[in-house]
Amino acid sequence: MKLTEEETTRALRMSMMDGAFATVMGSLCGGIFLVGFALNVLSASTVQVGILAALPVSANMAQLLGSILIERLGHRRRFCMAWVFMARILWVPIILLPLPMFAGWADWRIWGLVFMVGLSCMHGSMSGVAWLGWMSDLIPVNTRGRFFAKRNIVCASSGMVATLLGGAFLNYWENTRGRESPHGYLTLFGLGISFGLVASYFLSRVPDPKAKVQNAEKPKLSWKTITAPLGDRNFRTLLVYAGAFMFVTQMAGPFYSVYMIEFLEVDFSTITLLITFATLASLFMLRIWGPISDQLGNKPILTVAGFAHAMIPLVWVVAQDNLYYEALVLAHVLSGMFFAAIMLAHVNVLIKLAPESGRSFYIAAFNTMIGLSVAVAPIVGGFLLEAFSAVRLQIGQWQLNNLHLLFLTSGGLQILVLFLLARLHETGAANARTVLLQLRNDLDPQTGIASATDFVTIRAGKTTRVFQKIDYKTDDWAARCEKRVARIIDAFIRRFRGPIRYLLDLSPPPSP
Repeated sequence: MKLTEEETTRALRMSMMDGAFATVMGSLCGGIFLVGFALNVLSASTVQVGILAALPVSANMAQLLGSILIERLGHRRRFCMAWVFMARILWVPIILLPLPMFAGWADWRIWGLVFMVGLSCMHGSMSGVAWLGWMSDLIPVNTRGRFFAKRNIVCASSGMVATLLGGAFLNYWENTRGRESPHGYLTLFGLGISFGLVASYFLSRVPDPKAKVQNAEKPKLSWKTITAPLGDRNFRTLLVYAGAFMFVTQMAGPFYSVYMIEFLEVDFSTITLLITFATLASLFMLRIWGPISDQLGNKPILTVAGFAHAMIPLVWVVAQDNLYYEALVLAHVLSGMFFAAIMLAHVNVLIKLAPESGRSFYIAAFNTMIGLSVAVAPIVGGFLLEAFSAVRLQIGQWQLNNLHLLFLTSGGLQILVLFLLARLHETGAANARTVLLQLRNDLDPQTGIASATDFVTIRAGKTTRVFQKIDYKTDDWAARCEKRVARIIDAFIRRFRGPIRYLLDLSPPPSP
């Protein structure tokens, strides 16, 4: 089914709306709110919280099953819609867990939460492999980077607003009803489910451009077809790099929050503010990384952004004593700038290297590798913390503990992982130096596309039209105000013409 340009534009707009509402659900039903619900309402242990935190990415391993079903039966759009709906509706039983009907199962409710969240994540993960193949055929190749960057901006903005509003509501609820009251969390989860179902509606409005062709073809599956991504030397290099990068970053990733809460004793409102800084930085930079991805390729972005990201642990080491706030702001801003670029390049290079035939298996292999890495990495990080527990180093005025050593180990390994990119081939990709020069130009407010005015107006092409419209409206308002003032003055003169004339004709009183 060949889509017209107008139909494609409308489909991409529906995908944007789907992403925005789906991200709101993810923000309200996951992250800090899910952890708070597990700790404060269901009395979860640290092990159970760790399992909950690992479920979303670990569930990517279910994509292998999803890819087999899609490649064997076709109908990727139908499968995607069904799996997405199941992933969201499975949150309804979670809302019921704190109710009195389950009071007799108090000790098992947390495992019920783990089971339902895991089941929801599994369906969501299987929908992801269908969705990415669907979108890769829908989005024009020459604008793919820009679209995903713009979609990520919309999603991040929606998630940031939802997190801030949800956090403010939950703080108010806990201050008035207590931390153990479940109804504040249930309200957020209920709103999240509603937003998720609205997202499903917008997703249903997105057509599949290859629906008829795909449904007509039902290829026979074989072990060779399923393992084709592992036989592709170039794609295998991407798998090794992506798995290694996610492993070395997530080895320390969960412990940055531990460092802020336990070592620096940062309060919850400050952490939320820091997350907001990171989100704003990613929103700003995605407008730059998207065009660079389309024009210069993704491999050089992974090199430049990966090296910059590897330097961030040094900032965390400096975050001590009275300087921690400035250092934490800088660390979160840099993380938002460069980690967003890495994630964008991961998606784009995955779609670019995965062939059209059997693409679902390539996507599943990529996400399964990441899922395995993210599942194992925090465990290894925990063992390293135990191994470094007795180590104390003094470097100048900075005292390093086991957390600092874990951060530095992660940063050093990230630099080593970058050498794996030397064997990755991407057609049409420029070198890292070209990306650095383009970044320097883009970040120059005099010559770049990322000036403050362009950022505020969102699209540089609209800036002139916005000011022209404002100028036109201002002239129109001024003309109307002038006419209105003239009418008021004329009415005043007509009403008081007689008295004024009488006063003017009066002779001055005689002098005494």
